[in-house]
Amino acid sequence: INNAIYGMTGGQMAPTTLLGQKTATCPYGRDADLHGYPLNITELASHLQGTCYVTRQSVETVASIKKAKKAIRKAFEASMQGKGSSLVEIVSTCNSGWKLSPVEANKWMEENMFKQYPKGDLKDTTGM
Repeated sequence: INNAIYGMTGGQMAPTTLLGQKTATCPYGRDADLHGYPLNITELASHLQGTCYVTRQSVETVASIKKAKKAIRKAFEASMQGKGSSLVEIVSTCNSGWKLSPVEANKWMEENMFKQYPKGDLKDTTGM
């Protein structure tokens, strides 16, 4: 789950926190010179030889949830068939850590998170 924050531990900066995003541990916003750049683990995994399925999905709508469930199922099936490793990243909100209502959090995710972490398959060699 990528919600760009460690929300369950007080809202600290996470490896996926966006540039400029404010958290408890970077109250002025993530600065690349000070904190480094956000980690895009899904793109990294898509370049590994052993991966067969790498995708990024989200959960902001019913349609998105259905796609995410389908992706998770595909990852398990590919693994059970011995096709290789899979990674399914789920981009999600953290309305408590972001201090936003659920509606505002979904809007913020759509307007900000999907620019850095666009949805879709990054690698699929499963033939499924």
